[in-house]
Amino acid sequence: MEADPDLYTTDILAWSEQQAGALRELAARRDLPNALDLTHVAEEIEDVGQSELNAVKSFIRLVLRHAVKCLVSPDTPSVRHWHVEISNWQTELEDRVSPSMRRKIDMDFLWDRAVRQAELDVRAWEGNDTMLTAVAALRGTACPVTLDTLLSDPAEPALLVERIEQAMRG
Repeated sequence: MEADPDLYTTDILAWSEQQAGALRELAARRDLPNALDLTHVAEEIEDVGQSELNAVKSFIRLVLRHAVKCLVSPDTPSVRHWHVEISNWQTELEDRVSPSMRRKIDMDFLWDRAVRQAELDVRAWEGNDTMLTAVAALRGTACPVTLDTLLSDPAEPALLVERIEQAMRG
């Protein structure tokens, strides 16, 4: 397989997997000098892509977490701040998500984690029972939005929150 020189800049996860595979093939050859620890070098290169994937998942979880807080507490003064953060993280996602990452992102899992984290946030700022009940009702539900929806309109975080709310209503 020939290396794609643009892959490094367009899809770091795919590049890291490709390069790690090539290094592992080299490590299996007996006719090469053994001065390089190719097995561990391959793991390190693979970790570069995994680190980027983890960053993308973290941004997704943060967006969803703040969207949940906006849903359960729409009248709090913090909503404006949460909207700014959602927009910033959506922009980061736009810049970082790559095609190979899409198949490794489990939106339902990230939604579940975001809901649990939002519930902890609500408890920490002593949210009322109505807010806690609203967050708890989201536990165990499927993610109401797709990754594409999450990536759309980063300048309009209120629209994302509205789409989540509409999807939750069915």
